[in-house]
Amino acid sequence: MMKNLLQKSAVIGITVALLSSVSSYAQSLWKTALNNKDVLVLSTLFTAQDCRDKINTAEGLDAAVKWCKETGLTRVFIESFRGGYYAEKETLVNARDRFRKEGFDVAGCVTTVRVGKNGVGGWGMTPCYTHESTVKEFEKIFEYTASIFDLIMIDDFLFTECTCEDCIAAKGDLTWAKFRSDLLVKFSNDHIIRPAKRVNPKAEIIIKYPLWYDYFHERGYEVVRESMDYDYTWVGTETRDYNFDIKPGGTVQYNAFFIMRWLDGIGAGKAGGGWIDALGTTPKYYVEQARQTVLGNGREIMLFHYGSLQTNSNTYDGWDGTPIADVDALKKEIPLLFDLARLVRGKALKGIYLPKLPNSEPIKEPYIFSYLGMLGLPLIPGHELTSSDPSVIYTTHALKDPSFSSKLYSVLNSGKQVAVTEELANRLSDQTLLENKNLMVFKSGDDPKKFLKMTKEEIQPLRDRLLAPLGIKFNAPVKVSFYLLGDSHIVIENFNDEPVDATIELPKVTDARQALLIPSGGKAALSKNGNVVTLKGISPRTLVAFEYRQQ
Repeated sequence: MMKNLLQKSAVIGITVALLSSVSSYAQSLWKTALNNKDVLVLSTLFTAQDCRDKINTAEGLDAAVKWCKETGLTRVFIESFRGGYYAEKETLVNARDRFRKEGFDVAGCVTTVRVGKNGVGGWGMTPCYTHESTVKEFEKIFEYTASIFDLIMIDDFLFTECTCEDCIAAKGDLTWAKFRSDLLVKFSNDHIIRPAKRVNPKAEIIIKYPLWYDYFHERGYEVVRESMDYDYTWVGTETRDYNFDIKPGGTVQYNAFFIMRWLDGIGAGKAGGGWIDALGTTPKYYVEQARQTVLGNGREIMLFHYGSLQTNSNTYDGWDGTPIADVDALKKEIPLLFDLARLVRGKALKGIYLPKLPNSEPIKEPYIFSYLGMLGLPLIPGHELTSSDPSVIYTTHALKDPSFSSKLYSVLNSGKQVAVTEELANRLSDQTLLENKNLMVFKSGDDPKKFLKMTKEEIQPLRDRLLAPLGIKFNAPVKVSFYLLGDSHIVIENFNDEPVDATIELPKVTDARQALLIPSGGKAALSKNGNVVTLKGISPRTLVAFEYRQQ
């Protein structure tokens, strides 16, 4: 009997020690997050339904506060409306005040689904913005929300696909893209921004853009005017799992980086953060969403959403997701994400200019910008045709500018190295430009997804040509991204499921040292031989940053 008691005591002792260790780690992560919120904030959303089902009691709020602290979050967004449901004001106020008391920053959120009259056609859950019932309901929602919160985010459903008779009549001779863009710019000012600020003059509103940047204007997202009108911009960076050999769905990881940087440029620094989720997403992809958001200069990462992140599994777009496992994996990387954010902050991107004109048509090259970033090219996303960078890639999106050929002529004659896609080359109004010694036609084919199958030998001529003005050479397989940060740091991320080697030749390098490795168990052996820096055996799904010095 004494032996059994001793055994039970030992088990209890071990259990207490383990719980104490877990609690200590959670407290440490919370403190680390508070100490680093100047460079990076992590947050979550309580949807209107979460407010009803998860935090409408003292016990529910206790559990939510505990989870948020254990996850290293320092801000919460509390949603007033989603899918036709208004969260109770008492629940919203209680949650707001409790989280503030616990040391969190707190903001509101609205998801504009099932508001007023549903649109005809398309997805069918976004509103018809020409109908009076939609106008009245929007004003009611934003007056209600602004009476509780000073900062309000609008989830990325502020678009329309409606083709009802009223919309057809209002459109007249305009294209659907022009009509919808003009409609939503005016609607935003008249029925969202003004009503909110009328109730609460301190109210600030965030417009969150979706991931599908090549089709914004077709559904009414006009990023130039809306980014000017709203106080801040955010973007969905939830790239999720993918394997195009098996089935469609998901988006390549670099999409998150490109869209964060592109929108930040358009908004002149208004882009606050990125929104990641665990829908159809497993841990290795989930943490990559966060890394790419930080590399994209995102100041905040929102984990969507509290209720769903308490579950073990989900299915989205044909892919299985693992929310609890995803968050567990992210928590291990959060301290390193703070380090990455400090490394990125204040350093200008250098490399190859890659412009996408706002409201431009992809023609046959949808999301090509995201796939180009998977080819080991250090890209600088932009929204204007020209820049001061010595190399540039043009896609068919450049044809948005009717004077593109004459501008291309000037760029080439300035001595810059230019690559154009095969599709753009075929569509140039002045075919003699293709004979210019500074122009290279990239054999991009008919589907950007095929870039992921390119060999090093196929991609190397493009790299060599565009990096030559920088005095740099880079060699690695595809599905490896490459970032030049300022004059002293390089980041490489391996998206492959096997180890890869990478070599970077730089002008007059005197020293190179590893600055950061994510995850902490990742591997990458760095060595320098003359001006060549080698990273051997970069482990699968690993990010490595190194610092270098030049003469």
